[in-house]
Amino acid sequence: MRFLPTCALLLSLSAVPAFCQSNSASNSRMLPANANDASVDYAALRSRLADQNKVLTDQVNTQRAIVKKNQELLKEAQKLDVSNKKLMEEKKKLETENVDLEKQRMALKASQSPTQTAQVSN
Repeated sequence: MRFLPTCALLLSLSAVPAFCQSNSASNSRMLPANANDASVDYAALRSRLADQNKVLTDQVNTQRAIVKKNQELLKEAQKLDVSNKKLMEEKKKLETENVDLEKQRMALKASQSPTQTAQVSN
């Protein structure tokens, strides 16, 4: 049952010539005005290829500039990473020193407390 409506649809679509044709402007530039003439408009083809080449060359140049900038940013990031590691090491040293100084302060305070209480009672 479905075969008959499908055939009817295909026949109606094949009757519409615009359905199977492309209206691309680039294709109309390369095809000659006379449809029976099989020659190609080489000037239009060369022009289109030159335009495409220019666009692709610009894209490649843009990509190269991006790669160069990324390499510069990577070098800067590596320098910052080295600097950051040095600062982190220095921070750890200072924290260790602070802990030691705090221990010394607490020991000094503990050693002074009994003498202060002894002085106050005298």
